[in-house]
Amino acid sequence: MGSDAQWFVLVEGNFGYGSEKQWVLMEKHHVDGDRATALSQAEEICRIWCPGSWTAEDSGRVVFQISESSWLVEVTHEDWSERNHRAYTDERTIRVTVAHLAYAKETPPAHPPEKPEKKAGGLRRAFGG
Repeated sequence: MGSDAQWFVLVEGNFGYGSEKQWVLMEKHHVDGDRATALSQAEEICRIWCPGSWTAEDSGRVVFQISESSWLVEVTHEDWSERNHRAYTDERTIRVTVAHLAYAKETPPAHPPEKPEKKAGGLRRAFGG
């Protein structure tokens, strides 16, 4: 890879229930630097990233390093249920991956559809003209 490679840290979340779960790209962080810088930023994201209004201070986590550039992170948050009068734990799973940009193409702009050309005299013929 040349020195002009663009590096990113990707954060994917696992959403849905039961067999309907799917991985969704939630964030992509452009890295100003090389692969080593991207790996360092990814490790930091594994330690601090939280969904929604959760914070790193009020969340637990377990970080699994899957490969040199990929991690699976379980983020947990405990809250109190007034309705059930007990604490419950919510868990989110994310994947953090270091990637270099291999290809990019801008999305072409959308244009309104072309209106079909009207044939002259069509209305007159319909009324016998």
